[in-house]
Amino acid sequence: MITARSLSKREYEIMVEVARSDMSIFTIRQISAMFKKSKKEFWPILHRLVRKGWLERIEKGKYMHVPFKAKEGWLEHPYLIVAKLLKNYYISYRAALSYYGLTEQLPHYVYVATTQRKREKVIQDYTLKFIRMKPDKFFGYKTEMIDGQEVMVAESEKAIIDCLDHEEYSGSIVEIVKAINETRISHAKLKKYAIRMGNSSLIRRLGYLMDMVGKNSSGLEKHIGTFREIYLSTLFPKKNFGVDKKWKLIINLKKEDLLRW
Repeated sequence: MITARSLSKREYEIMVEVARSDMSIFTIRQISAMFKKSKKEFWPILHRLVRKGWLERIEKGKYMHVPFKAKEGWLEHPYLIVAKLLKNYYISYRAALSYYGLTEQLPHYVYVATTQRKREKVIQDYTLKFIRMKPDKFFGYKTEMIDGQEVMVAESEKAIIDCLDHEEYSGSIVEIVKAINETRISHAKLKKYAIRMGNSSLIRRLGYLMDMVGKNSSGLEKHIGTFREIYLSTLFPKKNFGVDKKWKLIINLKKEDLLRW
């Protein structure tokens, strides 16, 4: 319920219309059209509403309505915020692994794959990190419904492949191994998506990890390439616990550490 306390007449009118229209996120263009006034007139009003805690600015000209119950602790689902910020996007990497229950880690970062260039944003308790992706890698996502609204989320298999492509956004290679071992994962699709990415390093790491947890890696070995040996993990120290000749990998993490879960 909107109360007039601390609000001017115009501020009160705006908040009533926002609540009535059920707009959790809106632009200054929408507000000015609603009241049939120029955007210039609304800039200072919205700035005051942000200062008073009724709105939260998520980027230039775009605002989020903070319900009155926020005083008791309220968070807008971060995926819904992302959906309002971008057209070409999908939630992936560690965030998608968490969404599917493939990791117990609760990410503070929301990793977003996008073909657009976008700066990192801190909104409420979350940091939205946008990873720009080449168009030929931008596939393997689907529509999910959250609070009655559509958001784009990577398929579980594509989330794993994206993590292998950028280990730094995965949580750790241990989380990737854990996800690969899940019986609900389509390992045929996992291999198909890895090959489609056109990254021999990714394919080598996937093949090794699939073999390690007893999954069928056949077909991947044709796409290893003739490149030199690489390290299994890009994040762990460059130690040498052995070389896997099949996958042309320098193993820099002990098997017992990879399987400690």
